[in-house]
Amino acid sequence: MNTDPVSSCEQLVLSEFGFHLVKGTPVKFSLKKIRCERALSLGMVALALTLAFGFAAHVEAATIPLFTTGVDGSGNALAAGAVDPHYSLSASDDANFPIPDAHVVGNPPGTWVANTASAQWIAPNPLQGGDSPPTGNSAGTYIYEIKFDLGLAPTAESIVGDWAVNTIGLILLNGQYVNGTTNLSGPGSLTSFSIPSSANFVAGVNTLDFVVVNALQGATGLYVGDIRGSFTPGIPEPSSVVLAGLGVCGLLVHRLRRSRSK
Repeated sequence: MNTDPVSSCEQLVLSEFGFHLVKGTPVKFSLKKIRCERALSLGMVALALTLAFGFAAHVEAATIPLFTTGVDGSGNALAAGAVDPHYSLSASDDANFPIPDAHVVGNPPGTWVANTASAQWIAPNPLQGGDSPPTGNSAGTYIYEIKFDLGLAPTAESIVGDWAVNTIGLILLNGQYVNGTTNLSGPGSLTSFSIPSSANFVAGVNTLDFVVVNALQGATGLYVGDIRGSFTPGIPEPSSVVLAGLGVCGLLVHRLRRSRSK
């Protein structure tokens, strides 16, 4: 086996891969007559594969950015009558209260779930049955939507929480009904809901709709008292990461050739 002093090319390869040479120390390194550029190319492939699969192995679960009703971006209760910044109306059957604003109901009826510092009732009209005189909204359907972004190719998505409505409610994810989410319990108690990964989650922006049917003219509203979600972020295809790694390693070749041309 031919063993030759380490060349400047070989020193570059070794140093880029974490092997540091002590100046003035004779070091032997055999390339078995393989050209230095070829050795570096093999190293490039190895590094690119390491980047690809090492990156994939370190992806962790993330939290879906969701909010209860009637709070600001920090989760604090909004003032009565304020427009909810997270939930908007995508459908309203009351011509006097068109889309998109949903308002905080500051004084809900006494038989409803009470407002708290972390969740409040919202409705098209901020004046509902707890006010004098009671006003409410027209009979019909009101859809409150909240959007969230899951990025590229997410997996293991799930959302859980609890809610109350007046009068009847159901949940849609990206336009599809989520099984088991019909709420017939009325406004006086919270009903839990669960949206599993088998639901209609998509990459990118998702729309979660809380559909509320007001059976009669009068008080109506939506209360989401708890909502939490998680998912595993998607990662680029391994081939994409490999190509990125090869691009980085290609800079080494360029650096090598420039150093040898001097």
